[in-house]
Amino acid sequence: MTNPRTNHRYTVELRIASEDLDPDRITRELGLNPTRSQAPTSRNDGRQIPGRWSYCGNSIPNAEPGEWDSLEDGLLSVMRELHPIRSQLAAYLDRYSVIWWCGHFQTSFDGGPTFSAELLKQLGDFGVPLFIDTYFSSE
Repeated sequence: MTNPRTNHRYTVELRIASEDLDPDRITRELGLNPTRSQAPTSRNDGRQIPGRWSYCGNSIPNAEPGEWDSLEDGLLSVMRELHPIRSQLAAYLDRYSVIWWCGHFQTSFDGGPTFSAELLKQLGDFGVPLFIDTYFSSE
């Protein structure tokens, strides 16, 4: 589903996070290079920052890397890429926080993403929770 409005942009990442996450191990086990990764660290105030491994896909056709005009198109594209390793990702659900992290960047308050029934079914079948973080910019 393509969204003709340009005042809404989206990003899609599969994120795996945990205070004991070893991003290099996830990379080896999945055989997939992450878009971003970070080992767990401790801040000066003693607070632990969880490790994170994230992937936003290799086949993004838009002008801005990692951005989509349609959240549905972005989710479907990244899900297609990750479908062959879906069972490996499902095995991480009990040990790590695994989510579809989606950014919704908007310059107006008129609308947002629309999901087809087929996308909702595929998200449910994939078994990974969906998180949408919304940001507003007056640009």
